[in-house]
Amino acid sequence: MQYTVSAPASLHATIQLPASKSISNRVLILHSLAHGNILPCNLSDCDDTMVMTRALDGNPGHIDILAAGTAMRFLTAYLSVTPGTRIITGTQRMQQRPIRILVDALRELGARIEYVRNEGFPPLHITGTELKGEEISLAGNVSSQYISALLMIGAVLPKGLRLHLTGDIISRPYINLTLQLMRDFGAQADWTSKDCITV
Repeated sequence: MQYTVSAPASLHATIQLPASKSISNRVLILHSLAHGNILPCNLSDCDDTMVMTRALDGNPGHIDILAAGTAMRFLTAYLSVTPGTRIITGTQRMQQRPIRILVDALRELGARIEYVRNEGFPPLHITGTELKGEEISLAGNVSSQYISALLMIGAVLPKGLRLHLTGDIISRPYINLTLQLMRDFGAQADWTSKDCITV
């Protein structure tokens, strides 16, 4: 059996593209840090974004992000600068995913974070406080989500943030996405050299 498919002379259609998880989750954190009162629309309908929305709604004391890695990283930084004491956890698999690099960087800035069970892994006990630090260094080959998490909270630190990235920087497109979204929300955030970002 054979089918012949011919293109029509023209196409007229409206297509609603699915929203980006990467953009949605960054926007939700920035929206909360900016104390916005109009929830962004056209958010992604993926699990990570739904978990993030639920965690930011009502400020619960116990936050279960299930298997959402983006939510774990962004919320760890967010909760560090947000008043209150909370435990953030996830699935058994999530509790086996390391988060020490981000926690160490946040602690260097003054964050109050303790490991509930295993050192270096979720769950985390976080007490939000005003972070006094203003300058840190990270390896440029770490997850862009660690870098983005730190950059986004940099906008609410009393002295801002200078983030130095060492070695090869493997995720510039995602870092640049974060910086652009921060500027959309009114932050002053940009590269000040090929390996340093100032917020």
